[in-house]
Amino acid sequence: MPAFDDCLRQVMAIQGTLRASLIDHSSGMTVAAAGRDGPAGDYTAVVGADRFGPESGGGADAGAGADSADAGPMDVVRATMASPAFVAPATPGYVEDIVITAANGYHLIHFVVPDFDARLVLYVWLDRLMGNLAMTQRSLHSIGRHLVAA
Repeated sequence: MPAFDDCLRQVMAIQGTLRASLIDHSSGMTVAAAGRDGPAGDYTAVVGADRFGPESGGGADAGAGADSADAGPMDVVRATMASPAFVAPATPGYVEDIVITAANGYHLIHFVVPDFDARLVLYVWLDRLMGNLAMTQRSLHSIGRHLVAA
């Protein structure tokens, strides 16, 4: 988990970041999360939700909140991965990023390709006024590479 903790700290340090999550997109389970729960949610830090006991305010409720806040991005990932439109014919292509522009901010989904058998997605909710979309996207690529190397 230390690599996940460090990854989320780096993402949350990016100006304008409201939420960051690492999600296993094969199961839809949130592996680690930090930031606000949703557009009207409070600030939370949920990293390895099962590590938190009731005295720390974590536990099952914290994990459930993280999973529900990340359900929307996972629906987008599933729809994208199921669509043949994103793969060029006769080419082994893959999707690197998905960017959604919404009234409540930018939603960036970066596919992390680890060496082990997992399918991780780094989801970031970025404030439209405070954040820089291009710089955040470049940072996510770098953070993703460091996560794979760890």
